[in-house]
This record gives sequence, structure tokens and C-alpha cells, in this order.
Amino acid sequence: MSRLRRFLARVTALAALAVAHGVAAHDAAPSCPNPPPVVASGGAMQDTRVAAAVERVVRTIEERRQRAGLMSVAVGVVHDQTLLLAAGFGCANLERRIGATPDTLYRIGSVTKVFEATALMQGRDAGRLRLDDPVDRSVPEVWFRGADGARQSPTWRQLASHTAGLPRDVRPILGTVPDLFRFLERQAGITAPGSHYAYSNLGFLVLGQAVAALAGSTYHEYVRRHIFEPLGMASSTYDIEAADPGRLAIGYLRVSPTAEGWSGYRAGYQSPFPPSGTVLSSANDLSRFLMLQFRTGAAGGPQVLAPATIREMWRPVAPTGTGARSAALGWFTTPLGPYTIVRKDGGQPGFTAFVQLVPERKLGVVALVNESPERVRASGTALDQLVLEELLPVIGRARP
Repeated sequence: MSRLRRFLARVTALAALAVAHGVAAHDAAPSCPNPPPVVASGGAMQDTRVAAAVERVVRTIEERRQRAGLMSVAVGVVHDQTLLLAAGFGCANLERRIGATPDTLYRIGSVTKVFEATALMQGRDAGRLRLDDPVDRSVPEVWFRGADGARQSPTWRQLASHTAGLPRDVRPILGTVPDLFRFLERQAGITAPGSHYAYSNLGFLVLGQAVAALAGSTYHEYVRRHIFEPLGMASSTYDIEAADPGRLAIGYLRVSPTAEGWSGYRAGYQSPFPPSGTVLSSANDLSRFLMLQFRTGAAGGPQVLAPATIREMWRPVAPTGTGARSAALGWFTTPLGPYTIVRKDGGQPGFTAFVQLVPERKLGVVALVNESPERVRASGTALDQLVLEELLPVIGRARP
């Protein structure tokens, strides 16, 4: 048995073990009317083994969701420039009996960071910045105090790879970009820039605002004009008021990650920081972003980044200290047998998002859930591994 197959077998066995011990089996999964899954007929789907694997993915997602009692799951699976599968399962809004669809809008949490990193690389390719220059060379407001009290500014690469030495979170409520930069100036670095990996939401807030400032734009407007619109991500937005209320998933909370029954509370839609905030997006829109990752020329669709730049974003910058996982530019990478997994997860109260790629097979998957990450992890569903289990063994042998 190959190393890849052994790895996937272990993942499946662990998920089954969790269910067998009652981790995932709580109350029945809510049921709402869902449209039929959209399954491609061309591309790799012409191979009967791939088509059969996609059918198993559809069945297994709903089986795992039902067994775990998750409120809803929306998924998109792409192979190169083909959307192999787009589907929704369960309830986007239980009270109104609205079923999840591939166009349902979910909070995607820190998956937002890959858009900030994309904007960074657009700025680099346009000649507005160099990745290894200190940010304050171009945006003077971006600096903080080192452990010795001296003023220091991280590089663009360090901000985009969680190696800037900044604390994880932004604690006070910040209403404007100047507020953010003044807050940054009062921070003390936790490590010297470039010396260690330390996940930092603050670092990515600063990154997004600095990139936008250098482009002479607001952050939201920049991402809308230069990423969302060109890629046809018409539903993705930072503005809850701009979203169709009928397409918004409600984020559901429980008393504890493994508690039976619903807590009765819904996750709110407060903007955590108006200038950056968190993206609302759908499985269909994020699938369009995944297709960009495999595009080799304009003939395949809008090319908001050069293919070489996209590959550069996957290049490891620093180990995270968790297994073989490394931080790249906006993404995280992990070796998997002969392959590399490029991924980004996101979570907020009531919402969980997974986005991952296997570049060697041009395979990508997005999974969105309207329950919190702790609950999804405790459910043992391993939704983010399911597509790999089913499709990786056959997609490489598929007929073109």
C-alpha cells in the first residue's frame, strides 16, 4: 500500500473511531429542502471512476452530516477549470426552513486572508512593492516596538506568512484605519520579525490596509474591483447590507462543542473591524477562486495573478511547529505522500470554512458549515478530507 493510501486510510479510520465512540452522534441533523447537487458531465467526469467517486462524495457528505447532526454543509469541488460538484445539504436557516445551496452565503472567517495575500501579490507584480522590503518604506504608519523598545517594521513577506512577530489578535474595537495603525504603534513585538512563526490576525489586518493604501484605495473597494469582480465572484462581499437576506446562512451555536440540542442562539453579523472585516462568500464563488489557482493562461478565464505568482504563494516560508506544516503567503502547506496540500481554514462563532488544493492534480475543494469550528472538529466528519479520500486515488488516472 502506498504512503498516500495509508495516510488516507488512517484519516478514515480515525473519523470512524470518533463516531463509534459517540463523539459525532448527538441529535438528528436538521432537514430542509435542498436543490439537487450540480454535477459536471465533461472534463474528468467523462472517466467513469471519477464520476463514481463524485457520486460517493455526495452520498458520504450527507451521511456524515446526518450522523453528526450538523446544521448545513455547502461544498464545491473543482478539477482544473471544471466544477465537478456543487451542492448544499441541510438548513441554512432552520427557522425559515431555507435549505443550503452552493449559492448560500457563509462567513468564511480567516479564509479571508488568502484574498489579502492575493492583493499583496498583485501589488508586487505591479511594481508597487518588494516582498522583502520593510513595509514602512512605502507605508510609514506600519511599525511597532521590538522587545528592546526600538522601532521596527516587518517586511511584506513576514506579514503575509505570520512571521512578523506580532500578537495574534486585535482586542479593542477599532473603527478606522488610522485607529488600526495607532493601535499597532502601541504594540510590543512578541518575537523579532522573521525569526519565528506566530499566527497573527493583527498582522493580516495591517497587511490588507497597507496594500490598499499603497494602491490608493480602500481595502474593501480594492478587493471588490481587483479580485471579486474579475473572477465573477458576484455574491462575495464584506457588507452584510449588500447581501440578499434570503441567501444568508445563519450561524448556529451550541452550549458546548459536543452538547445535544441547539443552544437557541444565532451567531450575529457584527462587523469585527469595518475596514477589513470578514468575507461572506459561497461554495460557487470560492470554487471560482480555486479555479484561478490552476489557470495557466487567460484562455482558461480571468487571470488576476500570473501563474508563476500563484505558485510562488504556495512556497513555504516558515515551519509552524505542527508536523510538517509550513506557512506560505496567505496559505499553509503540508506534504501528503507524493502531493502537497495547500489550504486555509476559517472559523468564527457559528461558521467554519475549509479551502484546500492539491496542485499536482489540479484538485480543489471548499466546504462551508454554519456551526463553529470546535463543533465541526468534535463531530468527526472530516469533511475536508473526504474529497481527498475519494478523488485523489482516481483523478490522476482520469482520461483528459
